[in-house]
Amino acid sequence: MPRPKASMPTALTTKTAASPPRATVAMAATMVTMPTASPETTNRAMPAMTSLLANVPRGVMVGGVAALIIVAVVAAVIGYVIGSGGFGGTGTGTATVGEDQLDTVIASYTYNGASHDITVRSAIESEYSLESAQNSDGTYSVPSAETIISTVRNNILVSEAESRGIEVSDDEMDQFAESMLGSSDYATLATQYGVTEDQAKEIVRERALIQKLYSQVVPEASTATAPTEPTAPENGDTSTSSAEYAQYIIDLAGDEWDSENNTWASTDGSYYLALGDAFTGDTATYEQAVTAYYVAYQEYSNQMSGYTTTWTDFANGLFANANIRLYGVYA
Repeated sequence: MPRPKASMPTALTTKTAASPPRATVAMAATMVTMPTASPETTNRAMPAMTSLLANVPRGVMVGGVAALIIVAVVAAVIGYVIGSGGFGGTGTGTATVGEDQLDTVIASYTYNGASHDITVRSAIESEYSLESAQNSDGTYSVPSAETIISTVRNNILVSEAESRGIEVSDDEMDQFAESMLGSSDYATLATQYGVTEDQAKEIVRERALIQKLYSQVVPEASTATAPTEPTAPENGDTSTSSAEYAQYIIDLAGDEWDSENNTWASTDGSYYLALGDAFTGDTATYEQAVTAYYVAYQEYSNQMSGYTTTWTDFANGLFANANIRLYGVYA
């Protein structure tokens, strides 16, 4: 299947954290159950023709405009059972289809007791427009297993957001598009990423919904900010000291520094362990400021990792209620 012209990053972690999970999965069977993730699931391809596979990738792989506004969320896929399909589907039988086969059901899934079909058309349009996905001979490549699973996961998260009454206004969509894609001109985005204008709007709407869902599940994440690096000295001498660098460290250290007595409040905090008694509070070098910055960033990273775990557990709890049956698997 042709890919969009633009090269898309796969996460928005540097901006904010909202995430329909997109896992790269190489599958050889037809029935998939989606329970909670295992920390051990790393980038391992699945062997062919196996009836039970407990480890699958958690890496991210998705094309099109949706990829720019996706954060990797671990969601393992376990319990592959060879079968012929449970909802009467037979699939396409080939890796490419003509226009008259676009509405062929290639997967079905149940979620919370309700059944849903995925056609070639809907799977393609989850990432691309039909026009951009069409091959030179007029056929269409049948979407891969990872595309189908990505679509299902996205649908589940959108469904959860909507069930909570979460909505996004046109203004919120525009703000989200500006923040994540650098533009709210949907016609331009459509051209750039190989989708229709309506698809671009719907992708942004869904990602904005999931962003709001994320904020409900992990409200603390919205206030977390990464520390700012200290400004390097103009003369390039990293041993340059100043009161400004000292204040920078004190601001980062927070309660670990006793401002009233101008000394460390304790000797077991992370900043003291990194800087020690060499930092007096009156002046500090750029090198010391950078050391403090590293400490602050590590603490921020640990904090965000905790938020990611909370979101992952929540998302996996939803995915555990879903089962997918694939009618043919193609690369």
